[in-house]
Amino acid sequence: MRTRHEGRGDGTQSGVVMITLPLADELFLVGHDQYRGRPRVSGRVLDTGLAGAVLGELVLDGRIAIRPDTMVQVWDPRPYGERVTDAALAEILKQDRAHTVRAWVEHLRDQARVMVGSRLVGRGLVTPQRVQRFPAVDPVIAAAPQTRLGYLLDRPEQADEPSAVLGALTLVTGLDAAMGGPSDRQIRDGLTQMHEALDPQLRALTLGVAAAAAQTMLA
Repeated sequence: MRTRHEGRGDGTQSGVVMITLPLADELFLVGHDQYRGRPRVSGRVLDTGLAGAVLGELVLDGRIAIRPDTMVQVWDPRPYGERVTDAALAEILKQDRAHTVRAWVEHLRDQARVMVGSRLVGRGLVTPQRVQRFPAVDPVIAAAPQTRLGYLLDRPEQADEPSAVLGALTLVTGLDAAMGGPSDRQIRDGLTQMHEALDPQLRALTLGVAAAAAQTMLA
């Protein structure tokens, strides 16, 4: 993790505290109230988004790929010494046949929040409390991913790939409703543009998360 003041290379203004974290950590922070540590959407929906974000980290690192038929394929089976993504990759490698993004999201989500939360606890950014609450140690730093998304809403073309995936996952899990500032329509329009600009496999990833989240909401 790097905490910095010079921005992220996505046009964010200098002077604002920014942090660079793995994708799932950033979605975790967007998905929790910084003060009370409560999820901002249904816990099951948030778990679904976090599982997708962990898969997204593997895609962004070139360790897995998502085929046009939405099946997940391993490209690099080596462990990287990173507990969360290594565990997810190990689960994929156990299977003797390929499965879809949605199937993997539904399989991984039961442990996603605990594992990603533990990673953030280890980084000193949140504090674990009872009933899976994770209030931020520093609410300003914890709000940095959401602040960056807010800045990019009017300039989605400036979003780097991890930020665009974060925006898309924020949209498909309903976390856009928790973002303050612009109107609801401005938020949705900006996040939708980030979603539509993703390359095919990352878009397939977020659509798989959307399908699993929608089924969870119906259930």
